[in-house]
Amino acid sequence: MNPEKIFASLTEDADKDSAVVAVLRRSASHEAGLYPPAFRYIEPYVYGLGEWRRKAVYLAASCWAQTARRENSQVMALPIAVKTLKKHHTMGSQNVDTRFTALLDADTDELQWRLRHLTSQMAAAAIGIDWPTLLKDLWAWNSQDRHIQIKWARQFWSDSSTASVTDPAVISPS
Repeated sequence: MNPEKIFASLTEDADKDSAVVAVLRRSASHEAGLYPPAFRYIEPYVYGLGEWRRKAVYLAASCWAQTARRENSQVMALPIAVKTLKKHHTMGSQNVDTRFTALLDADTDELQWRLRHLTSQMAAAAIGIDWPTLLKDLWAWNSQDRHIQIKWARQFWSDSSTASVTDPAVISPS
């Protein structure tokens, strides 16, 4: 299934029925893919996916639901969104650096909790996330070469003075 279609469908479903967002938000407090009320909203999109990809859809959807209706108009790849959070964080940038480093080091069991915390902070700060890209990255999280973690580290710790608005990590909604 195409990640763009998954989130477009979830958004459309949420516009019709607020229960979609409520159930997916509640699913964030359970292990990804194990909260039965969420099955009806996610299982149609995960048929034929392997177990990790299935769980990743549930994880991304639960984080999406935490931010539903609170995002601003610009969406960003997760590392750029966290970098934006760091610039606006009142508790100091070291805290955000520490949380992001822990996220990069997380295995699939820890990933859910670390990602959920960061995305809820970004939602509170009205920082938009590119959910389809996040899902694609989660699907590749277990790669032995850790290319997603390396890509995210490069995006997060890059010199922002050399980054441009046309950076592919920053996406304007269409």
